[in-house]
Amino acid sequence: MTQLSPRLKVGILFVALLTVTAGCAAALGDDIDPETVADELEDRHDNIDDVQGTQVVTVDRDGSTERTVTEVVERPPAEARQEVIESDSEWQSEGDVIVQTDGEMITYDADENTVTEFEFDHDPEEAPFATEEMISEALDESEISYEGTDTVADRDVHVIELTDEDYGTTTVWADQEFWYPLKTETTFEQGDEQWTTTMTYEEIAFNEGVDDEAFAFDPPEDATVEEFESPETQTVESADAVEAAVPYDFAEPDLPEEFAFEQATVSESDDSTTVFVSYEAGDEAVSYSLTDETAHEPTGESVAIGDTEGTVSEFGDQTSVVWDCDGVRYSLSGELDRETLVDGAASVGC
Repeated sequence: MTQLSPRLKVGILFVALLTVTAGCAAALGDDIDPETVADELEDRHDNIDDVQGTQVVTVDRDGSTERTVTEVVERPPAEARQEVIESDSEWQSEGDVIVQTDGEMITYDADENTVTEFEFDHDPEEAPFATEEMISEALDESEISYEGTDTVADRDVHVIELTDEDYGTTTVWADQEFWYPLKTETTFEQGDEQWTTTMTYEEIAFNEGVDDEAFAFDPPEDATVEEFESPETQTVESADAVEAAVPYDFAEPDLPEEFAFEQATVSESDDSTTVFVSYEAGDEAVSYSLTDETAHEPTGESVAIGDTEGTVSEFGDQTSVVWDCDGVRYSLSGELDRETLVDGAASVGC
């Protein structure tokens, strides 16, 4: 199914930083005021009544390329629709649809001919795009450079490049009028592979008016309709409490002695029980999860974990080890070296 990219939000944020402080022509200084940036960003977005366009996303990995074309309609802050009109991706299909309205989201999986309805309690008017704290954090963690001007979808854009050690390099082509990202390109390494994801609007129009019908969706008559039920979630404060709350054996991994059990969250749905455990040592953290939902195959490099096989993947400073045992999927991840995490995984036993 179509997924909204979290990197777009980051990209706009950095455009705001650059535009407010440097007039899009000079190098960034050290006197950036995050509050001013957040206010200016909100003002720009308030001028967007609606957006309509054709978006193309390509993913290049290990010599292969996947391409997906999506029709996009938005009426901020609460309404949006995406419909895939062309795709060769294994994750998306022609005809896939996502429609979001106030308090509800509907997804349609064309391959499965299945509609899923989600309800959520969220007021977009009370959720600012970027807060002062978010901007301050971004300034601390990224390097930003202005790369000049260009045109995308026949609109003038500013080109900004940002680099951060966890997410690689992202280049943003942002509309000069609305600070809306018309193109983004992100390159990062995962293990031995280099990934490049590019989003480009081939066509886009702002404030031309959108009818309510744009956010209505009538699925095929023979489609299966499912209502998503949020899992029941509880927070527990000890390993013993985890053991009592899950239907499978719970064993803790051996970690460096400075890491201590912080807390765990147990989520239960009709089909599965999942537990997320955090271990902390000062500012460092290790995440450990178990679930009896094992339908999707993990990706990464094969590795021996005791008497079983698992996979190791890396993303920025994060390393993750995933393995299955007796119908349960385990995952151990953090900013620790690979050997430490693999040894911790092996200590769980299988």
